[in-house]
Amino acid sequence: MHFELRLWRFTKGVRHRIVFAVFIGMLSTILGVARLALLGWVIGLIFQGQNLSGLVTPIALTGGSIILRGLFEHWRIMVLTIPQPWSR
Repeated sequence: MHFELRLWRFTKGVRHRIVFAVFIGMLSTILGVARLALLGWVIGLIFQGQNLSGLVTPIALTGGSIILRGLFEHWRIMVLTIPQPWSR
């Protein structure tokens, strides 16, 4: 991999948005891993024979992580697709 100066010049004015989108993407990745871990926890509880009342909290946490990850992914995409005056 090499650093292309022409591409670097092309990103002038939007680099802060790119860095912010990378940061949001990293948070989204963490939420994705948490989602998978929570789903594994719920499946483990089901296989252990946990009753429905004992599954409410794990399912709610899992659902919350799924919604949060979706919101972060949407936010990341919107950060990068906001029209700029020079792109019209």
